[in-house]
Amino acid sequence: MGNGKHPRHSSQSSAAIINTLDDIQDDILTHILSFLPIKEAFRTSVLSKRWISLCYSLSTLHFDDIQSGVTTIETWIQFCQMLDAIILSPHAQQQTLKTFHLKCQYKFWKIDHRNIIKWIEAAIQRCVEDLSLFLLFGVTLEPTAIFISKTLVVLKLCRLHVSTLSNCSARLPLLKILSLVDINFDDMGDLNKILYGCPILEDLKTAYINASVGVTAGGNSEPSLSKLIKASIRLFDVPLRALSCVKFLTVTKMGKRLPDEKVNSYYKGYPVFEDLIELRLFWFDDCIHDWDDVVKMLQNCPKLEALSISKWTQTRGRDDWKYPYHVPKCISSHLKTCTISDYFAVEGDFRFAAYILQNARHLQAMTIRYRSSPNESPRFLKDLLSCQRISPACKLTFIM
Repeated sequence: MGNGKHPRHSSQSSAAIINTLDDIQDDILTHILSFLPIKEAFRTSVLSKRWISLCYSLSTLHFDDIQSGVTTIETWIQFCQMLDAIILSPHAQQQTLKTFHLKCQYKFWKIDHRNIIKWIEAAIQRCVEDLSLFLLFGVTLEPTAIFISKTLVVLKLCRLHVSTLSNCSARLPLLKILSLVDINFDDMGDLNKILYGCPILEDLKTAYINASVGVTAGGNSEPSLSKLIKASIRLFDVPLRALSCVKFLTVTKMGKRLPDEKVNSYYKGYPVFEDLIELRLFWFDDCIHDWDDVVKMLQNCPKLEALSISKWTQTRGRDDWKYPYHVPKCISSHLKTCTISDYFAVEGDFRFAAYILQNARHLQAMTIRYRSSPNESPRFLKDLLSCQRISPACKLTFIM
């Protein structure tokens, strides 16, 4: 041999390594295997029969068809066979599963997604705590496969269709984190039913939720989220009053209105956010921006410390906005930071920024992200720079 080593010495060394590994406790070996991609972890079973059972006892499973090289029907079939062998094996059925993350984006899932249902049900039966599904548009899941679980703590769903919950109720007694993005429901009221079944929910995210039957006012399944700490929602997904306990709140699609005034009142009615300390508000191109909406909300946020406003819209809103006759308690007593993105050099935007600078006694930083617009006046930039600030510690920053 070119390196001067006899092959027998090499095999003896390998055997010695395997014997050494076999002396390591199961929990340590399982921890080591958990750092490997699942496919590579199972390949280690050729080292020792003992490792086969260790691989099946892995409590964290991540699968991604694209990262696994699924580009043809043949590789798709291989991917399904691999998951069947890992998830549905009798060796795995008695093992508790902590985390199951699944991404299925190959086009063939739209034709046949029966395997996905089987894998999800198997994960639920194994008492999974953290379930994340990112699927191809068009995949439909029965609600009983997901929304009835005594063990789920984290549930994240993206890009799928959930069939109607008319004949069942959601029951997720331990769920603390829920994220629903790009979800299609048969009935928008089903989202409220899901939230109603999450009594200790702490973190909620909704975005791009659609339904065949749209939003309505009221209903028997209005959620009561008394444990909620953090929420990021799109307006008209969840009634704002259901979020009254949060400390951190993000609302997108501000300024959106629907033709039905009852629905507008039901979803947009501002509760008193007693514990809210951070508020982020976003407008988009199909929304009308109005500083009065911001002030109305601030009136109900007595302890607010951080305010961020993103006007991602071509609609400038009212340039004739007038100063309110009063100052919300949060501005005068608690507000520390304020950020305005897409600030236009027009009178309405200038007046609101000046209103904050002149009344926020504890303001430490105001950040203005400026964007030029038609009919603007440069003086509204200069005047803001020279505007009197009630807080001597306030730092004003412009980002052009």
